[in-house]
Amino acid sequence: MKRYPVKRKSNLFFKILNTLHNAGVLQDIILIGSWCHYFYKDYFSNAPEIPLLRTLDIDFLIPNPPRMKKEINIPEILEDLDFIPLQNYMTGYTKYVHPELELEFLTADLGKGKGNEPYRIPKLHINAQGLRFLNLLQSHTIKVKYLDMTVVVPEPAAYVLHKFIIFERRSSKEKQLRDLTSAKEIGEFLLGNKTQKKKISDIFNSLPKKWQKTILRNLENNSKLLFDFLSKCTGSA
Repeated sequence: MKRYPVKRKSNLFFKILNTLHNAGVLQDIILIGSWCHYFYKDYFSNAPEIPLLRTLDIDFLIPNPPRMKKEINIPEILEDLDFIPLQNYMTGYTKYVHPELELEFLTADLGKGKGNEPYRIPKLHINAQGLRFLNLLQSHTIKVKYLDMTVVVPEPAAYVLHKFIIFERRSSKEKQLRDLTSAKEIGEFLLGNKTQKKKISDIFNSLPKKWQKTILRNLENNSKLLFDFLSKCTGSA
């Protein structure tokens, strides 16, 4: 796919947010992925340690169970923005493609999960791909004001811990490295903030032991600062 200038992608991204805000659905979904960095940077007063990674992909997390207050036809909204739905006929899952960006809807795969079957979100007229570990992001969110909009994003501490759980699952080595680098930079920055340092500890200690072990294993050779801190939180090395 042809790569467009960052400014053009940014303009379309914020147009999407504004359209979803005007439709009354933005406050009910969670922006995840690298576009969160824009709001983290603003949240921390333009901190240079927060990298701006604006990729071709926009990911929205639909809470499981959904908590939509009213019915909104998302496909119609995206069609007006020149997005084309592309359906995987093997799974029934649909993503939305524009020459500049791709947009996907995800949700936490809970319990036994649905395998390759998508989760139906009738109030939004869409389906969402179920993925493991997204309940970590769903359970820890903040609301960030942008102009007249409120954008819901994961707690930065939760975002970092989630990356250190899932980055090895990325099929692309390039995306693995990008996730690892951004998680390390943001995570080490958070350790310098007393409030955020406590949040990393609290969220980490709330996770299943298996998840904690995965995080520590992935941190050991990638961030000594985070590894040493979280090892002490659990009393393990």
